[in-house]
Amino acid sequence: MGIIQRLSIILMVLIGCHHQLMAQRADSTRWRPSFGVDYTSELQTDFKRTKFVNLLELHADLPLSRHLSVNLSSISVATTDEEPLGNDLQGFSNIDSWNKVFALSVAGLTWQVNDAHSLFAGLRRIDEDYFCSDALSFFANCSCGGFPTITYNYLIPTYPLSAVGLHYKYDHESLCLQASVYNGVSNQDFTGRENVFRINPEGDGVFALAQAEYRHHDSHYFLGGSLHNQDILGLGKRKLRPSVWAYAEQALTSRLTLLAAYSHAFNDDALCDNFYAIGGKYTFKRVELGIFSDHTRIADIAEWATELACNVTINDNISVQPMLHIMTTDGHTDCIGALRLNVSL
Repeated sequence: MGIIQRLSIILMVLIGCHHQLMAQRADSTRWRPSFGVDYTSELQTDFKRTKFVNLLELHADLPLSRHLSVNLSSISVATTDEEPLGNDLQGFSNIDSWNKVFALSVAGLTWQVNDAHSLFAGLRRIDEDYFCSDALSFFANCSCGGFPTITYNYLIPTYPLSAVGLHYKYDHESLCLQASVYNGVSNQDFTGRENVFRINPEGDGVFALAQAEYRHHDSHYFLGGSLHNQDILGLGKRKLRPSVWAYAEQALTSRLTLLAAYSHAFNDDALCDNFYAIGGKYTFKRVELGIFSDHTRIADIAEWATELACNVTINDNISVQPMLHIMTTDGHTDCIGALRLNVSL
């Protein structure tokens, strides 16, 4: 055997050993538990009064095996005033809530079937998986955490409420498919009818939703729908209520992304039938600038809501985000400023 052949064999053996070592390291990384802390503090003012809202989120992922892990997440909210500053219907801040010492937002098991397929069972919120894309999640407008054609019509599991459910996800290259089914009413306590782990399809109904996401370079396109089946009006008869949504985040350049969204609820007893939104985000080094404007009609009251936002990244863990919200509800305009501090560890 020649020297070149021997060197080739040795090189192949070394490459194989390297790949095996990297795979072992990847496996060991998967087995390591991970913990995270997110703190958000927001100063709000209508230029007459001021209000502080503080949100603390704790996260933990605990692997049990190569494919099974425990996922836990909690929230704690402290506010100086539980009444909102504005008279808008949608809410201008996605962290505004009543005081809460501790509430679970995620508690369950994830089965990672393979690199593309996963299944979660347990307590969860829909805004953990839906309406949390890069452009939407940049804005503090509450409709960015779930369009009002869904959140205003049903008591579904969106912040700060959760519900027991199943969530399936397929994520591979340019395509991401998600489908979920939840208890039809969400809660936040641990006892009685407000028990967050309550499962009662007969009394609470069922809420199901699905979404497809297509990714092309830096652009994202979403199409989804939901079905809610519950006796909302207390008439002793459950009714199937469908809704659909679509939105796109179109990257014009590496720095500029435009956003457009639409949602419609088909049921004739819906408080909110339609939702329209446009926006954009521009990134320059450590500064992000954005504008988001939406229109909807809730209980026959028309509302325009516009948000101007700027996010300045201080370092890998801290960012500061000043915002200005202009809301016109039933002909009355409110203007609210906010300054948000984000800390992630």
